[in-house]
Amino acid sequence: MEAEILENNQEEKVNKFKEKMTNFGMDFKKHMKYNWQIYILFLPALIWMIMFVFIPFISNVLMSFQDYSTTKGVFGSKFIGLTNYIEFFTMDGFWSLLGNTLLLNVLVLVIGFPAAILLAIMIYESKSRVVKGVAQTTTFLPFFISAVVVCNMTIEFLKADTGMIINILSWFGVPRQNLLNNTAAFRWIYAIMELWQTIGYNSLIYLAALSAIDTSLYEAASMDGAGKFRQIFHVTLPGIAPTIIITLILKIGKLLSMGYEKVLLLQTIDNKPVSEIISTYVYNVSLSPQVGQPNYGMAATIGLFDAVVAIVLVTIVNRIAKKVSDTQLW
Repeated sequence: MEAEILENNQEEKVNKFKEKMTNFGMDFKKHMKYNWQIYILFLPALIWMIMFVFIPFISNVLMSFQDYSTTKGVFGSKFIGLTNYIEFFTMDGFWSLLGNTLLLNVLVLVIGFPAAILLAIMIYESKSRVVKGVAQTTTFLPFFISAVVVCNMTIEFLKADTGMIINILSWFGVPRQNLLNNTAAFRWIYAIMELWQTIGYNSLIYLAALSAIDTSLYEAASMDGAGKFRQIFHVTLPGIAPTIIITLILKIGKLLSMGYEKVLLLQTIDNKPVSEIISTYVYNVSLSPQVGQPNYGMAATIGLFDAVVAIVLVTIVNRIAKKVSDTQLW
């Protein structure tokens, strides 16, 4: 009797499963009938994601566990397990690389992030269209200058004998020296250079958010006796707070992902103790042709480490943002 009941229950479950699958197939056909054009439009983006995101990521993961050889490829290279990870985390300069990368990125974030918000508010609050146009143009144009040109300008300005900035500083009794070789000044030089090049571009998203604020809120605040500064603190900043939080979360996720180009171009033997960051180490030691056979496995290991740290940082900051505000990435 019990066996018969169990058999009937099993048969009932199978029938329900078949019914669900049938309904799913019918719903899927109906859905595709009316939405196939959307999937056709999405197909190029999907192919791009597979070719240039998913496949490279999977290859990167596999390479990090291999003594990768360009002749043998990902599926033919020797598997060495966690050797690359152990070598990277136990090398003598690991903590120095990590510290330099974090300090440089944090300084750039602390200086550049509020500066972009302040610039956007100043441009938005300006009553003159001419001032707005000139300010936006002059601050945005440096973004289109290549990293090589920007770094070369910085080097020329800071030369001990002919540099314009050094000449100005010498008027105030500062001794002539190449500030790029000064380990205490290098991070500030880089942060200010980065601020000059990117502040206009970074302010665009805040200008867009400011334009979406209801102007009646300013009128109501003005009628209540609020001056311009109180309007900024009680209307403007709360109005763009969600944008500020989202951009902050994304920027914190990139604390270890600084590009090597500008730092490498400004790097000298004297400032290398503070300018050698993770990305320049990947180039100098793992990918540079000057070191002989490139170690692609180590480069893949460091890249995966950056990705894991970014995911952890974004998750932590997103949870904090969720607790202190209603804005979050997910």
